[in-house]
Amino acid sequence: MSQTVLGLDIGQSTIKAVLLTKKGLTGNRILAAETLDINVCGGIEPALKKLSENKSFSKIPYCVCLPSGDVMFRQVNLPFHDDNKIRKTLTFELEQLIPLPIEEVATDYMKIPNDGLFVATLAKKIIQEWIEKVEVNLGSVFIIDVSSTALAAQVLTDKISQSGGVILDIGAVSTAAVFYENSSIVHARSLAFGGDQITAALAQDLSVEKDEAERLKIKDEYPAESVKVDETCHRFCMELKNTIEYLKLNGLIRNNLAHITITGGGSLFIPLQRKLEESFAIRPEVLDLIRSKQLEMEKNIEHKYSSQIMNTACAAAMRAFSGQKSFNFRQGEFAAKNTGFNIKEQFKWVAVVAGIIFFLAALNQLLDYRLKTQRLADIKKQITFLFKKNFPEAAVMIDPVHQLQTKLAENKKAFGFFEGIRNVPVIDLLKEISGLVSTSHDIVINDFSYENSAVTIKAQAKNIDDVSAVKNDLLQSKYFKDVAIGSTSLAKDGSKVDFDLRIELK
Repeated sequence: MSQTVLGLDIGQSTIKAVLLTKKGLTGNRILAAETLDINVCGGIEPALKKLSENKSFSKIPYCVCLPSGDVMFRQVNLPFHDDNKIRKTLTFELEQLIPLPIEEVATDYMKIPNDGLFVATLAKKIIQEWIEKVEVNLGSVFIIDVSSTALAAQVLTDKISQSGGVILDIGAVSTAAVFYENSSIVHARSLAFGGDQITAALAQDLSVEKDEAERLKIKDEYPAESVKVDETCHRFCMELKNTIEYLKLNGLIRNNLAHITITGGGSLFIPLQRKLEESFAIRPEVLDLIRSKQLEMEKNIEHKYSSQIMNTACAAAMRAFSGQKSFNFRQGEFAAKNTGFNIKEQFKWVAVVAGIIFFLAALNQLLDYRLKTQRLADIKKQITFLFKKNFPEAAVMIDPVHQLQTKLAENKKAFGFFEGIRNVPVIDLLKEISGLVSTSHDIVINDFSYENSAVTIKAQAKNIDDVSAVKNDLLQSKYFKDVAIGSTSLAKDGSKVDFDLRIELK
């Protein structure tokens, strides 16, 4: 491992880079830092080329952190703790939980309290594209992490607490929220709120252009009370509260918030800090990794370095030396290739591997029939457990692989996944559905899920005619491209119809 690493925080509108070197056993020093506006540079690749003009950033390993909006997070429980077993089973477990074919995604996980797993899933296409972009324009990529969790991992090394909290990285377009309990990350969400919304609200309050409002916001030259700004910050706090309640109801988090840590450009906006304190009765802590980690810095960059903006890039660089890890998608088929070759070292490893193979072969011959039978029984128990968990309605298990593949094929046929627009707030979708569906249909929605431009609804109606009427009503929406009826069945009491709807956004 090189003693100098560059952390790259790739956001939706900016790229931040921090060059960090190891100093002594525990110390670190920041040698260089840079921030680039993607739009000003003309796109991602021109911005990366611009970054390569800094000679300090060449011929060193890169830790790349991608925005959490590209990543799907899930909590999963499996009946074993061995890493090999977990990785072999995880893809099968996730197949029903993510809106992409399992062969098109890569996964990684962290262990969380109560024997759970916090799993991150990212499209392989995105991973490959970022490896190519960074390595063509800059240098070798040895870690691909998620910005929000890489930052949270560094924050939580200093927190020893049984209570829960949230870390909010407030960017220009969105806010990444990472929830933790017992000093462990348990969930993450991306919220549609950022500094651009604050600027737009400030422009309305002051009746000025957005550029001028942005300048006043940065210089803290705005009134103490602003109606539109207060409304915007209040809506964000309410969305955060609703998210917390949803996670608690689904058992994804268990405790109320005791800590709020904020970072990102939006964290410096005083009215937002005040509104968070009013809403949660908790004074938010503004994160500064330079101070909390006691990092040293070159004198020539101190004047242009803003900790709140650079915290995530700094955490990305520290990720290389930290004991507490986050995710890493630079493994498996995307593992970095070592081009070096030491013939003596290779012979040593060949000898070791040959010895291990010989030992295992001899051990295999000594295994008796009882041990093999017990192992087979354990495997059958695991298969039965997973089959009943994922296909409880099956009367009998005959060929579990074929039965589950058939069930998945049926589900995929009924609920196909599509690409669509993003960042339509859930509240807007709920308003749209409520406004389109006539009250005369007497529809009861039991479950609502919205992710990756797809909405799934489980509901109950008086009869099948009402189900068709609801579908036709929703097709009139300005947001919806297609509405498909999935499974339908008679309710237990026999008087109503249970049905599923799959809605594809435009």
